Amino acid sequence: MLQLVAILSISQVGWIYGSVTEDILTGFKMHCHGWRSIYSIPQRPGFKVSSPRNLSNGMQQVFQWALGSMEIFMSKHCPLWYGYGGGLKWLQRISYINAIVYPWTSIPLVVYCTLPAVCLLTGKFIIPEVQVYFLTWYQSHELLSIRMKFVVC
Repeated sequence: MLQLVAILSISQVGWIYGSVTEDILTGFKMHCHGWRSIYSIPQRPGFKVSSPRNLSNGMQQVFQWALGSMEIFMSKHCPLWYGYGGGLKWLQRISYINAIVYPWTSIPLVVYCTLPAVCLLTGKFIIPEVQVYFLTWYQSHELLSIRMKFVVC
């Protein structure tokens, strides 16, 4: 009976093709259907993988993973709104959200890395200069609030 349930579940989930990150999408849907995963380290490796040989191939692979993650983010299988009421636990959902959101983090990272160089080259800084009258008002306000605390105590 248990084997029949597993076969029926596999036929409902299946390996999801058409995405560069089909492993993330397949694992996500399996977890949504209530499957559990374990971390296993066998004595003999089940298969051997090849890694990128140079920087350009590595960058191309990372770019493809980022596109696949963005594809999942824009699809109906996004972990933000898909799979509620199923077997997906909250920490698994957060993990899948982290996996599909990481390409979007490159936008503020690029800004954070390039903005100081642009500011140094142009001579214009993003932090405005503090006006002297604001500083004097702030300091007098702080001194007044400190005096009032001592009077009340």
